[in-house]
Amino acid sequence: MPFKEELNLIKQQLEILIKKADSIDAVSLIQESEEESMSTSISYSGTITTDKGGRKWKPASKTLGEVLAPDSGGLANILSSLGHKQRIEMIKSLLQEPKNSAELVKELGMGTTGQLYHHMKPLMHAGIIEQKERGGSYSISADKILPILLQLAGAAEMFESSRYLALEALREEPEKLDMKTEGDFDADILLLSLIHHSVQEHKAGHASRINIYLHSDGSATVSDDGRGIPVSLLEGTSLSRLQDVLTNVEKNYLEDSCSAKESIPIAAINAFSEKLTALIKKDQQIYRQEYQYGKALGQVAAIGETGETGTSLSILPDKKVFKTGFNRERVEKEIMRLQGLYPGLSLSVQ
Repeated sequence: MPFKEELNLIKQQLEILIKKADSIDAVSLIQESEEESMSTSISYSGTITTDKGGRKWKPASKTLGEVLAPDSGGLANILSSLGHKQRIEMIKSLLQEPKNSAELVKELGMGTTGQLYHHMKPLMHAGIIEQKERGGSYSISADKILPILLQLAGAAEMFESSRYLALEALREEPEKLDMKTEGDFDADILLLSLIHHSVQEHKAGHASRINIYLHSDGSATVSDDGRGIPVSLLEGTSLSRLQDVLTNVEKNYLEDSCSAKESIPIAAINAFSEKLTALIKKDQQIYRQEYQYGKALGQVAAIGETGETGTSLSILPDKKVFKTGFNRERVEKEIMRLQGLYPGLSLSVQ
């Protein structure tokens, strides 16, 4: 057979093989995809080592169907039973080492053993916590340690989401905050709260100047030359400390304020602002982060260099809640009052 004919024959055979291979691959891929969709599963295992020794769990898995199969009410009961702050504190403490009643009461600041037993009883009945002997130490049941750790790990992944759920719950019930004057929600209370936050920085010996700016678009800025809110990461989370301050409604960063209306948490001010912009001068850098109704629009970003320190927060109150804007005369009157109380502090309204 001439060489040219042999070459053409080989070429034809290769084309046939390639087509068959493509067909086999396509069928194989389709089959694998179908098998994967039928057996989607969550696999988990773990090893934990403490000063009392170690424990290793064999790898296990549940299909997606098995995870979603239990009654939603039952799942809600499990999550809610562990969702109480003091119960979580008890579980976190006992995960580190067994403790008796007196040690738990002291560590968690519960005041009385009655309060401890109130939360301990359901956890023991559920088999989550056990007590080897009457009056002895409590510990987490061995077979519940991994499930609890997995729940805590999953919750940690949703840490930021939990903040926004709390902020949204607050937005749905603005009456919970003392933000009204003569029956109407008062935007000045938000601004005065920000001013008093800076006053606390002065009282702590770190700020000598506070400038307030009332802008034509209805927003306002409070700027001080204090230490600057920290922007480093909050331990164990992906949140900056700045974001912690601006989204944690359970913390009041105005602890030493003069009256209830001056003690609105900054996170609540953020929640009721159409827009909040934070500029932080710290560690030779200028940092910026923006929020909308309490939700961060991006991460903290370094935007320049500076030799100064301080915090500048600009807010635009939610017009759906606050029907009127800031009252310059009222703000100036408050500034004069504060100037008299703190002669070493320079205050101005522009």
